[in-house]
Amino acid sequence: MSAALTPMAPASVVPEPIVKANDIAMHFDVSPPWLNRVLEKTGRSILRAVDGVSFEIRRGETLSLVGESGCGKSTVARMLVGLYRPTRGNVEFFGRDLREIDTASGRGLRQELQMIFQDPYASLNPRWRVADIIAEPLRTHGMGGKAQVLQRVDELLNLVRLSPADKVKYPHQFSGGQRQRLSIARALATHPEFLVCDEPTSALDVSVQAQVLNLMKDLQRELGLTYLFISHNLAVVRHISDRVGVMYLGKLVEVAPKKTLFAAPRHPYTRMLLDAIPDLEMTGRARTPVAGEVPNPLNPPSGCAFHPRCPHANARCRSEVPMLKLYKHAAGESSAACHAVEEGRI
Repeated sequence: MSAALTPMAPASVVPEPIVKANDIAMHFDVSPPWLNRVLEKTGRSILRAVDGVSFEIRRGETLSLVGESGCGKSTVARMLVGLYRPTRGNVEFFGRDLREIDTASGRGLRQELQMIFQDPYASLNPRWRVADIIAEPLRTHGMGGKAQVLQRVDELLNLVRLSPADKVKYPHQFSGGQRQRLSIARALATHPEFLVCDEPTSALDVSVQAQVLNLMKDLQRELGLTYLFISHNLAVVRHISDRVGVMYLGKLVEVAPKKTLFAAPRHPYTRMLLDAIPDLEMTGRARTPVAGEVPNPLNPPSGCAFHPRCPHANARCRSEVPMLKLYKHAAGESSAACHAVEEGRI
């Protein structure tokens, strides 16, 4: 009689995505008033801040979005927490459409995703004590009585490496790094699984940035958090990310694992961003100089939006919009929206 076969366990289990952005777009009507349009004989002006972005974020990972100012990173962040309703497409959180967040049945979604804002000086109410700032989400969602809320405030202050005695202070009594720790404590109050971090360290000194980033990585490991991290600082992105998405003029132009993107960037815009980092080690490597300016988003170029600044642009780039496609190469896999990559010219 033959022995029973034991099924082999898979080599690695890829976590399921908890957040999906499906072709999301955010268009703003920036037209002058109706009478001005009639008198000046001008049409409507539509700003396409985000124009068709899709990605997934898996449980426990950090996806970072990078790009120059005005590329749409923060607009994506606000759509992912329901502050903006997409003009097109939708966001799914654990398979549920985020548009339900404003309904009675979807109110619980608000507890599961929170946001850490860029400026710790502007995001905290200067007239409230720390205890009230951190307790506000708990009271809003009815998560416990007075004693339980105060106990949770103490737990959160300990979690972000502050003292429970700080809860009677006001925001102006803290440094910038301490204020951002308070913002993190407030974001964690409702036990969320997903945090959107909109440039949370850009307003801090370099040494304080490292402390806050290390705290965020520790909290991610301890609490099983998932991050969308917005930044224009590639050094910060390299420290905290698992995957990186590069945005240009409202679109994703490259998505890759962190190591792959920094070792072998595919899109010319990604290469330009990396070449703009000062070469402190003075390796003497060849660098592509930064050229041109970001086009006017109210009147973007035809075809590939990056073609006026791209050294590899041809007639196809000027007329046809490239699609994000997956490529395999020696350094790994990455997705890029570039005709030059598709045609093997770079």
